[in-house]
Amino acid sequence: MKLRGSPVKVKVLDHDMVVFRDARGRPSALLDRCSHRGAPLSIGRVVRGAVECSYHGWRYDRSGECIHIPSLTKERRIPKSCTVPSFPCAENDGYVWVWTGEGEPAPLPAIAGFSSRYWVQGMVEAQCASLRAVEINLDWCHPYFAHRWTHPQSYRIRVKGFSEGRYETRATSSGMILFAPPTKTDDAPVPAEPGIKLTYELPDRVSVEFFRPYHTRAVMHFVPTGPSSCRLEYVRTRSLPIGRRIRWESREPLLFAQDRTLLEGGQPWYDRDGGQFERSVEADWSTIMVRQIVEQAASGQWPPTELPRRRVISVRG
Repeated sequence: MKLRGSPVKVKVLDHDMVVFRDARGRPSALLDRCSHRGAPLSIGRVVRGAVECSYHGWRYDRSGECIHIPSLTKERRIPKSCTVPSFPCAENDGYVWVWTGEGEPAPLPAIAGFSSRYWVQGMVEAQCASLRAVEINLDWCHPYFAHRWTHPQSYRIRVKGFSEGRYETRATSSGMILFAPPTKTDDAPVPAEPGIKLTYELPDRVSVEFFRPYHTRAVMHFVPTGPSSCRLEYVRTRSLPIGRRIRWESREPLLFAQDRTLLEGGQPWYDRDGGQFERSVEADWSTIMVRQIVEQAASGQWPPTELPRRRVISVRG
């Protein structure tokens, strides 16, 4: 969602936040709750770089300190306890990054080559667990069936028919990489421009790149908003370098809608029994691998100790 002159409501995990720009244009993030009577600050307005509650006009700066209470007479001071929790945040590569953890914020996750490309940016809310949304974008075999006429694999199979092929996965210091065609040996470097390359980076980023007939890229962040819901924040390259470097689109792309329909339709079954019904085959290795990566990282076992560095999977597609 765009962050301009008005405050914006954002949910990250179980944190309800209000995000706004201060007088210097810097992004600021506070808990979306006025310390007076609990009204959401996101339905208020921004006044001289401070967010103003629409209930009684209390204003808060980017640190969460209350700086104005209209009802106070001149001899009264604002109580020091009238504060709202704040979150460290910074802006980079078209996004506002908010830190919800403890200690010093982690380094900002840059998007390689961002400043040299032109992008379309958007956001989609989905009623499915964020990890399932990550998985579908690393699933090698679903595009023909899920994305008819919206995915390159759909066109290729319709023209040439199904054929046997292989893809390669490798564990990386930040997650995993998946590409085709595979290399021939374990020590061979990853090709700079394979036919297709999918990258997963902890905790929630998936990049999809096609290199033929020309280089296209989509970078997706699947932000958890609950146990069975998430928000897709994405940028994708556009071919013509015309106009603004980043163009916002409010309409959900059909390809994303196709994925979302499948994920939202299946989520109730995962909510009921945790996915005990699942059965998998060899071609599903990429989705199984990302689950193992998330599980190991969540338990503090990172870099990975049990994942194979390289694996080549035979598939028909």
